[in-house]
Amino acid sequence: MKATAYEYLLNTVYYVELLQKQGINADMYLKMQQEHNKLSLYGLGERMESDFEFRTSFVVVRNYVQQAIKDGLKSFQFVMESKDVKTLSQMIELLNRNFFDKQSLDQIIEKANKVFSQYQLKN
Repeated sequence: MKATAYEYLLNTVYYVELLQKQGINADMYLKMQQEHNKLSLYGLGERMESDFEFRTSFVVVRNYVQQAIKDGLKSFQFVMESKDVKTLSQMIELLNRNFFDKQSLDQIIEKANKVFSQYQLKN
């Protein structure tokens, strides 16, 4: 499930207690997924409202993913290979304010998890 991959990425970089205090968990991703699913279900009239709701929830998830990758890179770049540092840096650049592609975001989450997990990082 993609929501667990999102939560795994955040847990890799941050302390679990910090995430729990701020209410950052897979529920945010699930809300975005639900809004994404609504986009394909509704007609054109309701689509604009659904698109706004999707973008609103997407921005939250995208920003947490981008920040987690930034913080993980900042904390662990000295133990990583240069190709992995470059890969993560490219992901950070891609996740800008004009980025609203859910499928690509899912791929970025999976790829970032692979990079971080190969180093068995503990925060």
